[in-house]
Amino acid sequence: MATFSLLMLAVAVALAAPDWTDCPAPCRCKWSSGKKTALCKEAGFIGIPGTLDGDMQVLDLSGNSISKLPKAAFKSVGLINLQRIYLKNAGVSEVHRDTFKDLIILVEVDLSHNQITSLHPDTFRGNERLRELYLNGNPLRQLIRAQFPPLPHLRTLELEDCSLEFINKEAFIHLTALETLKLKYNLLQNLSEAAFMNFGRLKTLSLDGNPWRCDCELRGFRDWFLASKLHSVSLTCSQPDALSDRLWEDVPSEEFACSPQVFVHPQQQVQAEAGGNVSFSCHVMGDPEPQVSWYYEGYLINHTSSKVEAEEGLLDKWANISVYNVSDADVGLYTCVAKNILDSASANVSLVLPEVVTATTLSKSDTTIVWWGLVIVSVAVGFSGVIAMIAVCCVRGRNANQMRNMKASVSFTDQEKKLLDVSIATTTDRGTGSCEALGPELELMDPPVHITIEREPLPLAVFPPPPEFSGSVLPPGAYGNIFISVSVSRDPSLDVSRCPDLLDLSHRPKPVYHGMATLPRRPHAVPQYDNMGPRVTAGGSSTLSLPDTAAPVVTELPRPPPTPYVPLTPEFVSL
Repeated sequence: MATFSLLMLAVAVALAAPDWTDCPAPCRCKWSSGKKTALCKEAGFIGIPGTLDGDMQVLDLSGNSISKLPKAAFKSVGLINLQRIYLKNAGVSEVHRDTFKDLIILVEVDLSHNQITSLHPDTFRGNERLRELYLNGNPLRQLIRAQFPPLPHLRTLELEDCSLEFINKEAFIHLTALETLKLKYNLLQNLSEAAFMNFGRLKTLSLDGNPWRCDCELRGFRDWFLASKLHSVSLTCSQPDALSDRLWEDVPSEEFACSPQVFVHPQQQVQAEAGGNVSFSCHVMGDPEPQVSWYYEGYLINHTSSKVEAEEGLLDKWANISVYNVSDADVGLYTCVAKNILDSASANVSLVLPEVVTATTLSKSDTTIVWWGLVIVSVAVGFSGVIAMIAVCCVRGRNANQMRNMKASVSFTDQEKKLLDVSIATTTDRGTGSCEALGPELELMDPPVHITIEREPLPLAVFPPPPEFSGSVLPPGAYGNIFISVSVSRDPSLDVSRCPDLLDLSHRPKPVYHGMATLPRRPHAVPQYDNMGPRVTAGGSSTLSLPDTAAPVVTELPRPPPTPYVPLTPEFVSL
């Protein structure tokens, strides 16, 4: 009787214990392929259900609206014994790196056709028994280096229709046991064969349905893929147009090429100084290695090339030329041309010298006052900021009142002016430093003074000329003939309205560059005066002595006889 009672109690307890097959609606729990399976397809779940039996081995949540899979999403609800998880088309857009934490017997995960844009590289860390992973139909775009953690038992990885544009060559570095890899219907244009060198057991590699660009960057992978015997479906070129729709095996390896690309340094235009040196560098990329040539005005010239470097397809090559002692003969267009079996490309650079243009200002002569000079102020120069100002002025007076009026505007005494005259005469080798030594004949026709201004490259900053020379009416007083030589870089496309009147001249095709100013030479004549003034003693001394009672005081010296006029010859003089 006692035994019967115990048996009945055991039956009652067993009947009162919940059965794992008693799934909460709308899930259905049953045995399937020898596994305890919970089928919760399209059940309207927005998260992992927490009412399932902890012994469940298979969970199917496909067709639900579970947007996020948080940390320890399955462990937190007691589903620690899951071996297979199906979340196809479940609206998943975010997967935490520890979503599958502590599921140590997990062997299969299907996350196909969701909205997952990225996966953390540690997402499946610790799931070392994982053998199958399906990520088809997710907009992943790219796979970074070590995209997957060490999964020594992973045999199948499917990434079809994932909009993949880029796969790092070390994306699968930890998947050493991979046997099947499917990458069909993505946006891949090229791959590196290095991405698959770590696979010793790879049997299937599906790559059809991608827009392959059959150029030099794909050549290495194409050669490896055809030699590996992994392809079951022939692959087709989509680009370039010349190879479109052709099968990989029908296109020779050397025709997987890249057109040359040419870059010249410095670009477009270089301004050099006469007598200086200049170098041009041509950077060329292409594969096969392009042949590079330099041309001057269409004629082939010699050049030297640096070493060639290559990485992942395109080769880098430099071809340089140097021009020494630059002159007008070197001015013109230089062209770098690169060619290979696919195409050719070129780039140009121009060498220019400063251009010298000359303009004559308004001029007028008078016997009263002769002014030589024009102050060139604020001619801005582009990159170096150098401003040239040259002013030469020689003033003579007819009477003491005029000299006194002029003295207030200068900072030199009469004696200092004479010394200045001597300095100018010594520099220009005119024979004498006094303006009066030119003689009265030169008062009617003063020799021109040439002033040269050199300017650096564009952009040009323009300042107006002095107001005395801006109009058509001469200012009061008399001015000598003045010529200005301005060395500038003329750009044919430059708006001439930006230039001052003195520079608004027509462009000359071949500039003449002298690099110095031109002053006229005076004739060699016997000086009537020494460097310090007129001789005032009988012995020819220029020293003045105090008058005594016996000697008359000299109040005014007679003017020397005029010097015959001799035509002036120009001479180059460095200012």
